[in-house]
Amino acid sequence: MQSFQKMDSTTSSVAIMTGPSTHLDHLGVLSSILKIPLIVTDEKNFQCAQQFYPDLNVQLKNLDELSVQYLASNYDVIFETGKFFAAELKPLFELLFRKKMRFVFCPHGNSDKGHSLRQHVEQDVSLVYGEHLYDLLHHNGAIKKIQQIIYTGNYRYSYYCCHQDFFDSLAEKLVFSKFQNDKPIVLYAPTWSDTENPTSFFSAIDQLIKELCCSYNLLIKLHPFLFEDHIAHVLHIMARYEEHDSALFLTDFPPIYPLLARCALYLGDYSSIGYDFLAFDKPLYFLNPKKDPTSSPLHACGLEIPIDKKVYLNEFLNRTFEQSAQNFSAQRKKTYRYAFGQELSSEILRDKILKNRSFNDN
Repeated sequence: MQSFQKMDSTTSSVAIMTGPSTHLDHLGVLSSILKIPLIVTDEKNFQCAQQFYPDLNVQLKNLDELSVQYLASNYDVIFETGKFFAAELKPLFELLFRKKMRFVFCPHGNSDKGHSLRQHVEQDVSLVYGEHLYDLLHHNGAIKKIQQIIYTGNYRYSYYCCHQDFFDSLAEKLVFSKFQNDKPIVLYAPTWSDTENPTSFFSAIDQLIKELCCSYNLLIKLHPFLFEDHIAHVLHIMARYEEHDSALFLTDFPPIYPLLARCALYLGDYSSIGYDFLAFDKPLYFLNPKKDPTSSPLHACGLEIPIDKKVYLNEFLNRTFEQSAQNFSAQRKKTYRYAFGQELSSEILRDKILKNRSFNDN
């Protein structure tokens, strides 16, 4: 196992995570790179952070411990993944303590959602990977409410590469060893339903397992909101396939890149994981539950799967795999550059963020 070095926590910056464990692969990784502490408010997330990110200075605190007074007394900059969290707290720091607390928003994936949003909150600093997120902020008008944008590149993939042996070993032990047959692996990553894009999960899962698992192992990575919003329905489906030797549901494995590295192809709808998969230049396939043309840059990188009783999916993938691998390679590389931009070293990224002029503006 690769060794990790613990970091000190003398900085006045802190990251606070109150969301699902998947955010560890975003805000947690960033905290590790920046060498700042990460506060989590859930015991399960605390244990998850210790298991998957052992170099992370993670602290468990109840929400009632994170008083405005405590935060004002100990920190000057808060990194978070919830814009409304910052919007609610910032006025209190100024009103009660005459302190201008700075907030940095850390995205949790390249999103194809949010184009129709028109109500936005004021933000100090927003991190973006590359031009894709920047263009989205322009399109929906959020850019007008953000004081400063910082480009980060794909620091999550760089972090994985630095600790690849450790993460690959975990993935083999906790995930891939559970498959009973040595077959190519398909990662199916359905998104959750919102007002813009529906999920493909409920309409497609039975057909996918029935028709793909004769030739492939199917790894099903559920979006945490999909699980949360439809927990009874999802658990019922998972229980139905609990003993299946080639279908595996995954809910508690935050790092995505060790999973993607082992998969032969990606299958999704509107999940940001598809953008992550571009790093490996492998075939992507898409389900379109809206059944109308999509303008997503990601969907231009692969083939749409026809969910039709007349089409046998296993035969479709086998027939089109080489075509997809070769014909879409240039587009995948182009879209990856658009989504993530220039890769930065940990040192440069750390200086770029922590020495940002916005943190010293009053």
